[in-house]
Amino acid sequence: MDVSEQEKFRYSGFIAQEVEKAAQEIGYDFSGLDKPQKEGNLYGLRYGDFVVPLVKAVQELKNIVDSQNKEIEELKATLEVLQNH
Repeated sequence: MDVSEQEKFRYSGFIAQEVEKAAQEIGYDFSGLDKPQKEGNLYGLRYGDFVVPLVKAVQELKNIVDSQNKEIEELKATLEVLQNH
């Protein structure tokens, strides 16, 4: 299917150029991005390659949430002690 035929279809998903920009901004060499090899070709994305960085991001966010929850519990305990004096 050539570019003109592909342009007739409506696709849902990420915009490859935005994925490229986001990866560049954080200095991440994303293997799931296929850049056009010649003028007139389209960008492509391999969605399977999104899994590993997304899982890593979720793990990092979980660590942040766990740390914040621990701090909240410590602050609640401190507040309770202060209110009982």
